[in-house]
Amino acid sequence: MRAPRMLDASACVAAHDAANVIALSALSCACACGLAGALSARLVTAIFIAYILLDGAWIALWPRAVPSGARLVVTHHAVTMVLLAHAARHPERAMETCRNGLVEANTLFLILRRRATRGTLAHRAWNLAYVGTLVPVRFVWQPYLFARFVELTSGDDFLERFSVLGSQAFLLGFNVWLVARRRASAVSAKTKDS
Repeated sequence: MRAPRMLDASACVAAHDAANVIALSALSCACACGLAGALSARLVTAIFIAYILLDGAWIALWPRAVPSGARLVVTHHAVTMVLLAHAARHPERAMETCRNGLVEANTLFLILRRRATRGTLAHRAWNLAYVGTLVPVRFVWQPYLFARFVELTSGDDFLERFSVLGSQAFLLGFNVWLVARRRASAVSAKTKDS
């Protein structure tokens, strides 16, 4: 009996990206609807938990599904789960899931840019959407949310507060790593082209 053929890395990435375009579109819309009051923030938290569990399992089982840094992405998902568990334990804070989840729109634009053929109008449009939301979402909004969590958790016990603030700080560090890695990759590609 023949062993099943393994998908090559590009097929794994393409399948994961295709699933994430659908999932992150729905998740981004759910977060926006939650913020607008059109969807329960508790429901958004439950949807987000399901996404993180499924996507985390996918990447853990098939690390080639992400272009690089699979372990860090799984760690990112585990840390995100700490924040989601906090929102689930404190339903009055579930709106923070919607606020934090807005970053997924930027991730969606990143994936759409990666899937579009370079030099096309679609690639330029997705690049503009990604770059245009990168700083406001990841380097203004997310630090603001850290400050919100400092205030929101001020009456919580030490472990709860430490886990929430530590998780949000990790996500901020992840944003820096993500941008630095992309920047280094772009510089490396330009150097090779020269």
